[in-house]
Amino acid sequence: MKTHWILLFPVLLMLLPGCDDNTYPFDIVTDPFTFIYDLQESGSVDVLVLNCYVVTVRTLLSDSSQSAGSHSLQWDLLDAEGQRVPDGLYYIRIILNDELIDTQMYEVHQ
Repeated sequence: MKTHWILLFPVLLMLLPGCDDNTYPFDIVTDPFTFIYDLQESGSVDVLVLNCYVVTVRTLLSDSSQSAGSHSLQWDLLDAEGQRVPDGLYYIRIILNDELIDTQMYEVHQ
């Protein structure tokens, strides 16, 4: 299993007021949605969904070979066990060749 380094930004968010604080620039989602990400080079891609405590709740892609360019992927708001995630703040983390290249932020509501 790969080890992914956590950047300082998500750690700092954990130290701020609770996971239900909606003062951050999160896109609000209520249903499954498609997100877009760009790769500057070809390589191995992992896409993870993390909760507000920076714990992985679902792996959307693992070690997927992808070309440089724009890509899209859907998250159905389900966790790894197939259960809908609770309302709250979530991060979608894009990792290319074991390096974090993007973190997208979402606030899930029913």
